[in-house]
Amino acid sequence: MLALLRKDNTLAFAELYNRYHQDMYRYILTIVKVPDVAEDIVQDVFIKIWDVRERLEIQQNFRSYLFRICHNSAVDMNKQIASDRQLFNQLLYHYQAGADLEHYSQEQLLHYDALVEAALNMLSPQRRKIYEMCKKEKKSYEEVARELDISPNTVKAHITQTFSLLRSYLNKNANIPVLILLLQKIL
Repeated sequence: MLALLRKDNTLAFAELYNRYHQDMYRYILTIVKVPDVAEDIVQDVFIKIWDVRERLEIQQNFRSYLFRICHNSAVDMNKQIASDRQLFNQLLYHYQAGADLEHYSQEQLLHYDALVEAALNMLSPQRRKIYEMCKKEKKSYEEVARELDISPNTVKAHITQTFSLLRSYLNKNANIPVLILLLQKIL
């Protein structure tokens, strides 16, 4: 099949597509959670395969090769989701159906609040103050900068580093649906 694909055989390509599309889609969906994004990744992977078809020298199982590409693409997409607010909101929408706060016991919610508090306690006093002024008091970077006699860029840098620490801490200590809800709550 790969020999035919290397020779620009569109029927061979269609056969590979039909054979692996659904499995790839389901696998990617377990990683990115957003159906439209999963479908886009599958399409991109197959476009890449077609673009490099003449150079394909796969020594291992083609299925394994495809799934490695899918995995890498899905991980890259999750990184993009973390930095793209619109994609984050799409992911949040897909999680909310199965991860509503109402489904958690009071004890679980207290545990998750304690996780957030533990993460915030890792901040320096200055960084924590900036976080609370921006996120709890809803002040702009400029307002915080004026009050603390620092530049708005310094405030932004503190907030960026705080979010990075919070994401990392919660990623290690909370399951994914809870992580999404907690990040929505604190960001």
